[in-house]
Amino acid sequence: MSETMTSPSAAPRRNLIGCDRQDLTALMAEIGEKPFRAKQLWHWIYHRGVTDFTQMTNLAASLRENLGRQFSLDRPAISRQQRSSDGTSKWLVGLADGNEIETVHIPEIDRGALCVSSQVGCTLNCRFCHTGTQRRVRNLSRGDIVGEGMVARGALEEWRSGGGGRRLSNIV
Repeated sequence: MSETMTSPSAAPRRNLIGCDRQDLTALMAEIGEKPFRAKQLWHWIYHRGVTDFTQMTNLAASLRENLGRQFSLDRPAISRQQRSSDGTSKWLVGLADGNEIETVHIPEIDRGALCVSSQVGCTLNCRFCHTGTQRRVRNLSRGDIVGEGMVARGALEEWRSGGGGRRLSNIV
């Protein structure tokens, strides 16, 4: 799990993006919550795509406040985006450490492939990908990679679709 700072004097908040169900269950136990809260968090984070604990309307207000004090839902940010005439979308994604990676959505009639980065810098040197032009710096964390997919889902407005009309079917 990655950590983010809320302010210089605040304690670090743990980022829940990239946590699996087991991680969420353990974190809920740490703060004295029942295991079923992990399932609720999972749904809000990965099925609904919420970016703020206040949006988790089936949780008590006091729990939402507590989650907001201790945890974050920080995703990478899109620094730049491009769309080609064939519908391919590319996003330059900024990571918390200042590095950037590229994520590419390649649409087809019956599916859509999302090419995600797994490293800052890459040795494959694909012609269509900026990441391949960078020297290799580090592997991405689980949270970085999951966040990358979440950013793409947001840019493609998949969170609003409620599961129908998915534009992403494959991740490569």
